[in-house]
Amino acid sequence: MRPLHKLLPGDISTFSGEVVETDYVEEVSGQMMNGSGSTWTDVHRELWIRPAYGTERSFTFKNVAVLARKGHRVTVVVGAGRPVAFVNFSTEQYVNLVTPHDFELFGATEALAFAALLVAVGLTGLAGLIALLIGAATYGLLKWSVIRERHREASEVVDEEIRRAITHPPVDGVNDPSTMIDS
Repeated sequence: MRPLHKLLPGDISTFSGEVVETDYVEEVSGQMMNGSGSTWTDVHRELWIRPAYGTERSFTFKNVAVLARKGHRVTVVVGAGRPVAFVNFSTEQYVNLVTPHDFELFGATEALAFAALLVAVGLTGLAGLIALLIGAATYGLLKWSVIRERHREASEVVDEEIRRAITHPPVDGVNDPSTMIDS
């Protein structure tokens, strides 16, 4: 399975059927420090979809408005092991679920490297600190532009799959077995 930023059309599969059950859960999280802090709410939406033939499956969507209820005919587009798009034929709506937040700006290795450089620069003085800040800002801008490009490319692949699903909808709830996800 390819990571999301290297998604190709052949890496995407679809699962179509009728929504037979929905579940909506809000999970409130937060951290309070010295009487102040922040809280946030994660909304999880679970849909159970039954294909015309085969085993029904559940899909969980986090913090996205997936408009569906029991009886709706839908297709879930899956890439990189998770839903990347949702098409509701009953409401004639769709959503591309790929967001820029799906792409990591800095990994753990980069954070550790920056910390090590910061310690080393601390020993060299002000000129080293200024050079590190300029270098880090330049690196961050380059990395940000790469992430924007990866997001654009992945979104285009998913948009093409959405168009394909819309132009070739399941007929009377019958799925094309060649496009279904292996259970």
